[in-house]
Amino acid sequence: MPNLRIIYDNAADRASIAASSSAGAMTPDRLLADIKSDVWRSTGTTATITATWPVAEAIGGVVLPFCNLTPRATLRVRGYARAGDAVPLFDTGAVEACPAPVLGLWDWGSVPLGSNAYTNGGGTYARAWVPTPGMVEKLVLDIADDTNPAGCIEAARLVCGVYWEPSINAEFGAPVQAVDTSKHVRTDAGDLVTDVGTRHKTQSVSLASLSPVDRATLWSIVWGNGMCRPLFFSLYPDSDDARLEQTHQLYGKLSNTAVMTTPLFQQYATSLDIEEI
Repeated sequence: MPNLRIIYDNAADRASIAASSSAGAMTPDRLLADIKSDVWRSTGTTATITATWPVAEAIGGVVLPFCNLTPRATLRVRGYARAGDAVPLFDTGAVEACPAPVLGLWDWGSVPLGSNAYTNGGGTYARAWVPTPGMVEKLVLDIADDTNPAGCIEAARLVCGVYWEPSINAEFGAPVQAVDTSKHVRTDAGDLVTDVGTRHKTQSVSLASLSPVDRATLWSIVWGNGMCRPLFFSLYPDSDDARLEQTHQLYGKLSNTAVMTTPLFQQYATSLDIEEI
Protein backbone atom coordinates (compact mmCIF):
# COMPACT_ATOMS: atom_id res chain seq x y z
CA MET A 1 0.00 0.00 0.00
CA PRO A 2 1.35 3.50 -0.79
CA ASN A 3 2.32 5.95 1.92
CA LEU A 4 0.19 9.01 2.61
CA ARG A 5 -0.30 11.41 -0.27
CA ILE A 6 -0.90 15.15 -0.41
CA ILE A 7 -2.08 17.07 -3.48
CA TYR A 8 -0.93 20.52 -2.43
CA ASP A 9 -1.17 22.51 -5.68
CA ASN A 10 -4.57 22.21 -7.34
CA ALA A 11 -3.98 22.46 -11.08
CA ALA A 12 -7.74 22.74 -11.62
CA ASP A 13 -7.53 26.35 -10.43
CA ARG A 14 -5.61 27.19 -13.62
CA ALA A 15 -7.82 25.16 -15.97
CA SER A 16 -10.75 25.84 -18.24
CA ILE A 17 -13.55 23.48 -17.20
CA ALA A 18 -16.36 22.05 -19.34
CA ALA A 19 -18.96 19.36 -18.73
CA SER A 20 -21.08 17.22 -21.02
CA SER A 21 -24.24 18.43 -19.26
CA SER A 22 -25.30 20.88 -16.56
CA ALA A 23 -28.59 21.38 -14.76
CA GLY A 24 -29.64 25.01 -14.99
CA ALA A 25 -27.25 27.37 -13.24
CA MET A 26 -25.28 24.48 -11.69
CA THR A 27 -22.48 24.84 -14.22
CA PRO A 28 -18.98 23.25 -14.06
CA ASP A 29 -17.32 26.53 -13.09
CA ARG A 30 -18.60 25.77 -9.58
CA LEU A 31 -15.99 23.01 -9.44
CA LEU A 32 -13.37 25.76 -9.10
CA ALA A 33 -14.68 27.23 -5.82
CA ASP A 34 -14.37 26.03 -2.24
CA ILE A 35 -18.05 26.55 -1.38
CA LYS A 36 -19.48 23.12 -0.66
CA SER A 37 -23.11 24.09 -1.26
CA ASP A 38 -22.33 25.49 -4.75
CA VAL A 39 -22.23 22.27 -6.73
CA TRP A 40 -22.06 21.28 -10.37
CA ARG A 41 -24.95 18.99 -11.28
CA SER A 42 -25.35 16.85 -14.38
CA THR A 43 -28.66 16.07 -16.03
CA GLY A 44 -28.16 12.31 -15.85
CA THR A 45 -26.20 9.56 -14.14
CA THR A 46 -23.29 9.69 -16.60
CA ALA A 47 -21.17 12.72 -17.35
CA THR A 48 -17.82 13.84 -18.71
CA ILE A 49 -15.74 16.67 -17.25
CA THR A 50 -12.93 18.14 -19.35
CA ALA A 51 -10.14 20.35 -18.01
CA THR A 52 -7.69 22.06 -20.37
CA TRP A 53 -4.59 24.16 -19.76
CA PRO A 54 -2.55 26.49 -21.99
CA VAL A 55 0.63 24.81 -20.71
CA ALA A 56 1.11 21.25 -19.49
CA GLU A 57 0.43 20.44 -15.84
CA ALA A 58 1.72 17.50 -13.79
CA ILE A 59 -1.15 15.19 -12.82
CA GLY A 60 -0.84 12.28 -10.40
CA GLY A 61 -4.28 12.18 -8.84
CA VAL A 62 -7.84 13.41 -9.41
CA VAL A 63 -10.39 13.97 -6.65
CA LEU A 64 -14.03 15.10 -6.51
CA PRO A 65 -14.61 16.12 -2.88
CA PHE A 66 -18.15 16.47 -1.55
CA CYS A 67 -19.95 14.56 -4.29
CA ASN A 68 -23.08 12.39 -4.29
CA LEU A 69 -21.59 9.34 -6.00
CA THR A 70 -22.59 5.91 -4.73
CA PRO A 71 -20.28 2.93 -4.03
CA ARG A 72 -21.15 1.58 -7.51
CA ALA A 73 -19.88 4.68 -9.31
CA THR A 74 -16.87 4.49 -11.62
CA LEU A 75 -14.39 7.17 -12.62
CA ARG A 76 -12.11 7.00 -15.64
CA VAL A 77 -9.34 9.58 -16.03
CA ARG A 78 -7.47 10.19 -19.27
CA GLY A 79 -4.64 12.66 -19.65
CA TYR A 80 -3.44 14.02 -23.00
CA ALA A 81 0.03 15.46 -23.46
CA ARG A 82 -1.37 17.94 -26.00
CA ALA A 83 -4.91 19.23 -26.00
CA GLY A 84 -5.42 18.08 -29.60
CA ASP A 85 -4.02 14.57 -29.15
CA ALA A 86 -6.24 11.58 -29.90
CA VAL A 87 -4.23 9.07 -27.87
CA PRO A 88 -3.94 9.69 -24.10
CA LEU A 89 -0.65 9.81 -22.27
CA PHE A 90 -2.28 7.87 -19.43
CA ASP A 91 -5.62 6.14 -18.91
CA THR A 92 -6.68 4.84 -15.50
CA GLY A 93 -9.55 2.82 -16.94
CA ALA A 94 -12.89 2.77 -15.13
CA VAL A 95 -11.99 2.48 -11.44
CA GLU A 96 -14.29 2.43 -8.42
CA ALA A 97 -14.60 6.10 -7.56
CA CYS A 98 -15.65 5.75 -3.92
CA PRO A 99 -16.14 2.08 -3.05
CA ALA A 100 -16.86 2.70 0.64
CA PRO A 101 -20.44 3.32 1.79
CA VAL A 102 -21.36 7.00 1.49
CA LEU A 103 -20.69 9.01 4.64
CA GLY A 104 -24.07 10.69 4.53
CA LEU A 105 -26.85 11.88 6.76
CA TRP A 106 -29.96 10.27 8.12
CA ASP A 107 -32.60 9.43 5.54
CA TRP A 108 -35.09 12.27 5.82
CA GLY A 109 -37.45 10.87 3.22
CA SER A 110 -37.67 9.85 -0.40
CA VAL A 111 -36.45 13.21 -1.73
CA PRO A 112 -32.63 13.56 -1.81
CA LEU A 113 -31.23 16.28 0.42
CA GLY A 114 -29.43 17.93 -2.48
CA SER A 115 -26.51 20.32 -2.35
CA ASN A 116 -27.31 21.58 1.16
CA ALA A 117 -26.27 18.15 2.48
CA TYR A 118 -22.57 18.79 1.82
CA THR A 119 -22.35 21.69 4.26
CA ASN A 120 -23.75 19.45 7.00
CA GLY A 121 -21.23 16.64 6.62
CA GLY A 122 -22.85 14.67 3.83
CA GLY A 123 -21.44 13.51 0.53
CA THR A 124 -18.31 11.53 -0.15
CA TYR A 125 -14.96 11.69 -1.97
CA ALA A 126 -14.40 10.23 -5.43
CA ARG A 127 -10.77 9.66 -6.39
CA ALA A 128 -8.53 8.12 -9.03
CA TRP A 129 -4.75 7.87 -8.71
CA VAL A 130 -2.68 7.86 -11.87
CA PRO A 131 -0.24 4.89 -11.84
CA THR A 132 2.39 6.88 -13.77
CA PRO A 133 1.91 10.65 -13.33
CA GLY A 134 2.52 12.77 -16.40
CA MET A 135 2.46 16.27 -17.89
CA VAL A 136 -0.80 16.94 -19.72
CA GLU A 137 -2.65 19.81 -21.35
CA LYS A 138 -6.03 18.09 -21.23
CA LEU A 139 -7.72 15.92 -18.62
CA VAL A 140 -10.94 13.99 -19.30
CA LEU A 141 -13.03 12.51 -16.49
CA ASP A 142 -15.74 9.99 -17.38
CA ILE A 143 -18.18 9.45 -14.51
CA ALA A 144 -20.83 6.73 -14.45
CA ASP A 145 -23.25 6.08 -11.59
CA ASP A 146 -26.27 4.37 -13.14
CA THR A 147 -27.87 3.39 -9.82
CA ASN A 148 -27.63 6.83 -8.21
CA PRO A 149 -31.05 7.43 -6.58
CA ALA A 150 -30.75 11.18 -7.18
CA GLY A 151 -30.81 10.60 -10.95
CA CYS A 152 -27.89 13.00 -11.40
CA ILE A 153 -24.27 13.57 -10.44
CA GLU A 154 -23.22 16.35 -8.11
CA ALA A 155 -19.77 17.53 -7.08
CA ALA A 156 -18.63 20.63 -5.24
CA ARG A 157 -14.95 20.72 -6.22
CA LEU A 158 -12.38 19.36 -8.66
CA VAL A 159 -8.90 18.69 -7.31
CA CYS A 160 -6.09 17.43 -9.52
CA GLY A 161 -2.34 17.69 -9.59
CA VAL A 162 0.91 16.09 -8.58
CA TYR A 163 1.10 14.56 -5.12
CA TRP A 164 3.82 14.34 -2.48
CA GLU A 165 4.43 10.98 -0.83
CA PRO A 166 7.06 10.61 1.92
CA SER A 167 9.58 7.79 1.75
CA ILE A 168 8.72 6.85 5.36
CA ASN A 169 5.06 6.96 6.30
CA ALA A 170 3.41 8.72 9.23
CA GLU A 171 3.53 7.13 12.67
CA PHE A 172 0.75 4.82 13.80
CA GLY A 173 -2.12 6.29 15.78
CA ALA A 174 -2.90 9.18 13.41
CA PRO A 175 -6.21 10.46 14.84
CA VAL A 176 -9.18 11.52 12.74
CA GLN A 177 -12.03 13.34 14.46
CA ALA A 178 -15.65 13.87 13.48
CA VAL A 179 -16.38 17.45 14.53
CA ASP A 180 -19.99 18.47 15.16
CA THR A 181 -20.60 22.18 15.78
CA SER A 182 -24.05 21.53 17.26
CA LYS A 183 -24.68 22.93 20.73
CA HIS A 184 -26.84 21.62 23.56
CA VAL A 185 -29.05 23.96 25.58
CA ARG A 186 -30.85 22.92 28.76
CA THR A 187 -34.26 24.60 28.96
CA ASP A 188 -35.93 25.84 32.14
CA ALA A 189 -38.17 22.78 31.93
CA GLY A 190 -35.14 20.52 32.04
CA ASP A 191 -35.22 19.40 28.41
CA LEU A 192 -32.04 19.07 26.39
CA VAL A 193 -32.48 20.97 23.12
CA THR A 194 -29.88 20.84 20.36
CA ASP A 195 -29.06 23.75 18.09
CA VAL A 196 -27.99 21.71 15.07
CA GLY A 197 -24.75 22.84 13.44
CA THR A 198 -22.54 21.49 10.69
CA ARG A 199 -20.12 18.58 10.63
CA HIS A 200 -16.62 18.13 9.29
CA LYS A 201 -13.45 16.10 9.90
CA THR A 202 -10.02 16.88 11.27
CA GLN A 203 -6.92 14.75 10.73
CA SER A 204 -3.62 14.82 12.60
CA VAL A 205 -0.43 13.00 11.60
CA SER A 206 3.07 12.78 13.02
CA LEU A 207 5.95 12.47 10.58
CA ALA A 208 8.89 11.52 12.77
CA SER A 209 11.36 10.18 10.18
CA LEU A 210 11.65 12.64 7.34
CA SER A 211 14.64 12.41 5.02
CA PRO A 212 16.40 15.63 3.96
CA VAL A 213 14.58 15.53 0.61
CA ASP A 214 11.19 14.93 2.24
CA ARG A 215 11.85 17.65 4.80
CA ALA A 216 12.62 20.17 2.06
CA THR A 217 9.54 19.24 0.04
CA LEU A 218 7.17 19.25 3.00
CA TRP A 219 8.54 22.56 4.22
CA SER A 220 7.83 24.03 0.78
CA ILE A 221 4.27 22.70 0.99
CA VAL A 222 3.69 24.06 4.49
CA TRP A 223 5.23 27.42 3.66
CA GLY A 224 3.53 27.71 0.28
CA ASN A 225 0.04 26.69 1.36
CA GLY A 226 0.03 28.29 4.78
CA MET A 227 -3.30 28.14 6.59
CA CYS A 228 -5.34 29.67 3.78
CA ARG A 229 -4.67 27.44 0.78
CA PRO A 230 -6.50 24.08 0.72
CA LEU A 231 -4.89 20.72 0.01
CA PHE A 232 -6.09 17.16 -0.40
CA PHE A 233 -4.79 14.64 2.12
CA SER A 234 -5.13 10.85 2.00
CA LEU A 235 -3.57 8.70 4.71
CA TYR A 236 -4.38 5.37 3.04
CA PRO A 237 -4.51 5.96 -0.75
CA ASP A 238 -5.83 2.99 -2.76
CA SER A 239 -6.18 0.95 0.43
CA ASP A 240 -7.77 -2.50 0.29
CA ASP A 241 -9.96 -1.25 3.15
CA ALA A 242 -12.08 1.26 1.25
CA ARG A 243 -13.92 2.45 4.34
CA LEU A 244 -10.59 3.21 6.05
CA GLU A 245 -9.42 5.18 3.02
CA GLN A 246 -12.66 7.16 2.88
CA THR A 247 -12.45 8.05 6.57
CA HIS A 248 -8.85 9.28 6.47
CA GLN A 249 -9.00 11.46 3.37
CA LEU A 250 -10.09 15.07 3.37
CA TYR A 251 -9.90 18.30 1.44
CA GLY A 252 -8.99 20.96 3.94
CA LYS A 253 -6.57 23.51 5.31
CA LEU A 254 -3.79 23.41 7.87
CA SER A 255 -5.20 24.21 11.31
CA ASN A 256 -1.90 25.69 12.49
CA THR A 257 1.61 26.34 11.29
CA ALA A 258 3.84 23.26 11.39
CA VAL A 259 7.03 23.12 13.47
CA MET A 260 10.01 21.27 11.97
CA THR A 261 12.52 19.66 14.33
CA THR A 262 15.80 17.74 13.96
CA PRO A 263 15.73 14.83 16.46
CA LEU A 264 18.70 13.08 14.84
CA PHE A 265 21.40 13.88 12.31
CA GLN A 266 19.87 13.97 8.82
CA GLN A 267 16.48 13.04 10.28
CA TYR A 268 13.64 15.52 10.64
CA ALA A 269 10.21 15.51 12.22
CA THR A 270 6.99 17.49 12.19
CA SER A 271 3.26 17.05 12.65
CA LEU A 272 0.31 18.20 10.56
CA ASP A 273 -3.20 19.13 11.67
CA ILE A 274 -5.70 19.46 8.83
CA GLU A 275 -9.29 20.68 9.06
CA GLU A 276 -11.83 19.86 6.36
CA ILE A 277 -13.28 22.89 4.62
